[in-house]
This record gives sequence, structure tokens and C-alpha cells, in this order.
Amino acid sequence: MADGAHPSRKQSPRPFWLTLILLNAGLIIAAFIAADRLDVPARLAVPVAAAFLVQISACLIPLFPAVRSLLEDRFSPASLASLLVATALVPYLIYSLPSGVFSLKSFATLLAFSSAVAFVYVLAPPREHRLTWQDITVLVLLAYPMVSGLSDMFREIYPTPGGNIPRDVYAIGKIMLIPLGAMVFLSLRPLRGTRYQLAISRSDFTAGLKNYLLFLPIGIPLSLAIGFAHWGPRTFDSWTDPFEIAGGAAGLYVAVALSEELYFRGVIQNLLAATLKRPGLAQALVAILFGLAHISRGGFPNWSYVLMAAVAGWFYGRVYSQTNSVVAAAVTHTLVAVTHAFVFPRV
Repeated sequence: MADGAHPSRKQSPRPFWLTLILLNAGLIIAAFIAADRLDVPARLAVPVAAAFLVQISACLIPLFPAVRSLLEDRFSPASLASLLVATALVPYLIYSLPSGVFSLKSFATLLAFSSAVAFVYVLAPPREHRLTWQDITVLVLLAYPMVSGLSDMFREIYPTPGGNIPRDVYAIGKIMLIPLGAMVFLSLRPLRGTRYQLAISRSDFTAGLKNYLLFLPIGIPLSLAIGFAHWGPRTFDSWTDPFEIAGGAAGLYVAVALSEELYFRGVIQNLLAATLKRPGLAQALVAILFGLAHISRGGFPNWSYVLMAAVAGWFYGRVYSQTNSVVAAAVTHTLVAVTHAFVFPRV
């Protein structure tokens, strides 16, 4: 569905299972370490860790085209939508029932929200490759709980049960949006021109790197001039520091860059370009929209962040236009974010 002919149907799902096993092993170790450091009792640590484990594992599904294709073959659109709703509800039940914070209102809210997102394309499938009211509806629904100051939906659904559990445990809900949104757009809507996957091909990396290098002579002087960032390269005090940077880059790529580029470039720019018949204008408009989406970062309104995100977003859109690949755009996105994090940190 996502890219026409389904070459992914010939691929093996084995890389998915291997990645899933390694990811779960790492998350379990990290959960033990975090619970010990925070002195969280086992009765709370286990359901919290299990909920995160299930929800993060679900994020892997759309990142493997072979698995997406397998699900598309075995399930009808309505059944697949129901499965997506279940992936939103199961982590909540795992978290809330043992920890004593289950709320029927929260369960109903989560059920209504995930069902609204999952079933839009089932009930009213778009017939053209252009931006439709169905697309706008799904995008608004997904954006609503993520806009700072606009909604406390996930804070209310995932309250902390105490016992040294951090207040940002509601991140379980935010993570839920990644597999829900990705599967809706890639498997339930006929969306061409995305190439959304975990693996980075040589061509995607080369295209992403080229646009990153083009961004630097503009982005770095501009960020310094407006006081957005300052020169502050990370010093290496330990032999483990390079591994920390590599891990941070990998985390940015998987958890942030891929999902943001899917929505802004793979969905909005893709469909807006088809609607306007002017790819350059679509690229510019989405770059501005991408900038405005960051207006609450570090305080509202943060216009310097808006400007820098818009400029960077233009380059992300540029590499997407060249390749029709979310992966290539995510490579540029990740390299820019890592540069700001470890060389030119924000003021």
C-alpha cells in the first residue's frame, strides 16, 4: 500500500524478531537499573516497566515493511484498526490495574481517541493521492495531545501511582502515538512515497548527509546570531562518552526523527505537493508548519526555535523531495539534532 508494489512481501520478518529480542533485553536491563536507582518498589516497577516494554515494542512493527505487509495480508482493514486500538489499550491496562490507578473514564477516553484515529480511513477511505479531510482529521487528532499547553490528556490517563515513579510516566501515551499513527498512514491509507523503515540504505544516508552539509553553513551562523545556540562541544572525559553520543544519535533517529519526518514529510508534504501540484511551495509551507510546531519548546512563544526548526525543516523537506524517503529526511534530521546537542547546544 505504502509504495505501490509491495517488494517488502518478499522480505523475511526475521530482522524484526531479532531486533525485538535485543530491544526487550536492553529495556529489561534498563528497567532494573532505573528501579534500583529510584528505589521503586517491585509492585510498581514491574507494571510500569511492562507497559513501557509493550508500548515501545509496538513501535517496531511499522518500522519493518515485511511485518506491515504480513499484517495487511492477514487482516482486513477493520480488523487491523481494531488491533491498533488494542495496542493502545493493553499497555494502559498493564500499567493501571496492578498499580491501582485504573480509571474507567481514562480507559474510555483512550478507547475513544485510539478508535477515532484508527477507524477514520476504514469508514471513509480516501480515493485520491492528495490531502483530504480524512488526513487532516487524523493529523489533528494525533497532534492534539502532543501540543504543549493544549492538552493534558495523557497526564490524566497515566497519573503517577507514587512510590518514586516519575511524573513523566505519561510518556507511555506519547509513545503510543508512534505505532498508531504510523500504521494508520502506512497500512490503512494508500500512501505512496514514504519509504519508512528502520534500516538506512547507502543512498538514503548519502542524500541525508549531503543535505546536512548544505544546512551547516546556513544553520550554524544563524543559530549563533539569534542566540539560539552557542559553541560548546562536548568534552570526552571517559572512554564511554563516544558510545553515549552514538546511543543518543540512535535514540534521536528512532524515537524522534523517523516519526516526525513521517508525519511532516511523508504525509503532509507528500500529500500537499500532490494537492497543490507545486512541490517547492509544499516544501516551504511544511517547513514553516514544522517550525511553528516547536513554538512551545523551552517556553512559549520561542520564536528562535521556530525559525531554526523552519530552516532545518526546509532541508529535511529538500532531501525528502529528492528521494521520496522518510529515512533520508530522518538522517538529515538526526545529524542536525546531534550537532546541536553535542557541539552547538541551545542557550
